Amino acid sequence: MYQNLQVQQPNSKYKTQLCRHFITIGSCALGTRCQFAHGRQELRTNNQGMTNYNQPNIQQNHQGGNQNRVQHLNPMITNYKTQLCKHFNPQTGQCKNGSTCTFAHGEQELNQINPYLQNQYMSMQQQIKQQNQVTLQAELTQQILIMILTNMEAIFPGQNNIINLLKFGQEKARQGDNQAASEIIKQIIHDEQRTKEEKNQYQLIYNNAQNHYSQKLKESNM
Repeated sequence: MYQNLQVQQPNSKYKTQLCRHFITIGSCALGTRCQFAHGRQELRTNNQGMTNYNQPNIQQNHQGGNQNRVQHLNPMITNYKTQLCKHFNPQTGQCKNGSTCTFAHGEQELNQINPYLQNQYMSMQQQIKQQNQVTLQAELTQQILIMILTNMEAIFPGQNNIINLLKFGQEKARQGDNQAASEIIKQIIHDEQRTKEEKNQYQLIYNNAQNHYSQKLKESNM
């Protein structure tokens, strides 16, 4: 009774090629049911060996020599627009796969960057730049606070209580507690006992430190 049963053979090409929908728009309607790989991490070997997802696409140039047409981009888009589409009709400008096609519709499209992943990449780079800027500003603020607190010691010679408080503020700044260091400066300068001369000296120290901060920040953006 079992003689007529046929055993379904597994698809030898399962997950051996990247899904064109996933690499084009970043998603696939089939989800886990899709037979194609959603990213390089899903690519597997077939009966012929390892899938050549990262092999360069070599094409003939006008002089007959080989030319490497692959750009070194995100691994998910190394095949995007690196080969001419065999379904594209240059006379009608139509392709059965439409805008989801990952092949080039004419020479002018060869090696175009996947717009979806390009936007993702640019967004990521912008976030990294912003994070680096925030980190740099925090480090510069730390340096400026230490500079101000150290130079302020010259304003109060022999006043050990204030000197000790300034040294405590320097230590807080070195620990990364810029807020506490700033509060110590305010506490000292806004004290009612401060003389006009002491405030003027502090203002000079502050202005020099602020100029130093602005210069360093400008240099980092060059």
